[in-house]
Amino acid sequence: MAVREFRRILLIRRKALGDALVTMPAVLEVARAWPRARIDLVIDRPFAGLLTALAPEVRVLSWPPPPGQSWWRQLRQGQYDLVVDWLGNPRTALWTAATGAAVRVGYDLPRRRWAYNVKVPRNRTRGHDLRGFAGEAFLDPLRALGVEPAPWRDGFAATAVAAAVRPEVSAWLEGWLHRAGPPLVVIMSATWPAKKWPAAQVRDLLAGLRERGINPALVPGPGDQWLLDELAGTGEEIQVAPQTNLPELAHILSFAKLFVGTDCGPRHLAAALGVPTVTVFGPTDPAGWNPPTPDHVAVGHPVSCAPCNLTECPVAGHPCLAELESGTVIASVQRMLARLRKGTPRAQ
Repeated sequence: MAVREFRRILLIRRKALGDALVTMPAVLEVARAWPRARIDLVIDRPFAGLLTALAPEVRVLSWPPPPGQSWWRQLRQGQYDLVVDWLGNPRTALWTAATGAAVRVGYDLPRRRWAYNVKVPRNRTRGHDLRGFAGEAFLDPLRALGVEPAPWRDGFAATAVAAAVRPEVSAWLEGWLHRAGPPLVVIMSATWPAKKWPAAQVRDLLAGLRERGINPALVPGPGDQWLLDELAGTGEEIQVAPQTNLPELAHILSFAKLFVGTDCGPRHLAAALGVPTVTVFGPTDPAGWNPPTPDHVAVGHPVSCAPCNLTECPVAGHPCLAELESGTVIASVQRMLARLRKGTPRAQ
């Protein structure tokens, strides 16, 4: 199929930070394929600043719109001739149809497909049966338009984020980096209850890393007070970063030798920055959400019910994570650091 020219393009990628980051190589491919087009990207407001830094070629539209602004009028007045809907829920299907664009690309799903005239098979059914890495599948809508994108790659944002960092964050960062041992960022965020790795295992992980001459820092997110509360009073010396915004988090991650944590948005930010990762997987599928390169290692405890993609675990004891021992994660960290010390070239 010959690649058609477009003047005004709307890209829809709402919801979770991790999903947005994994989609960004596809967004950048759109900018490469249509360099003369005006490209708008719809993203949830908390992520707008970070995504603006990662994709300077596009104009970020924050959702929800400011008070008093008609979203429907904005969609019509955009005069888009191409829309790509990567979220593909009933609401974004309506948005796509409302633009009146001549070419509307979306997933071939019930209650959505009516809105699109270029329909693409989705990389999952019933929300969790992935057939391959999601980042590569997000390139499928571009292939349907005749574009031949480069393979999905991590590290695409390695030089893109220049953050204004508050003094208290800078002071903490300087102190952490002056400690002995390779610096690791540990983020155990669990926006889903089913992603919570027990605090006792997190404590043992941090202690075990320090005992092996490694310098871990726990970077908490907005929903991680439960973990801080459970770790408090243990007598363990834990390096805890101050609360950060997303650009500040990107700045901290850029100094890390390795990211260790759960399958969360900051883990995908680390990959975008080119930082290798060791990720604890429970309910989500590493085949779909772990970049398929040696720089990104998935660690889990095999159980018959995982991956389930459920936000809350219905199984007594939550075995997929409760039975994953800290020593298993520590061993993966040691292997990754040994590989990095040998200077093994990054996978492209």
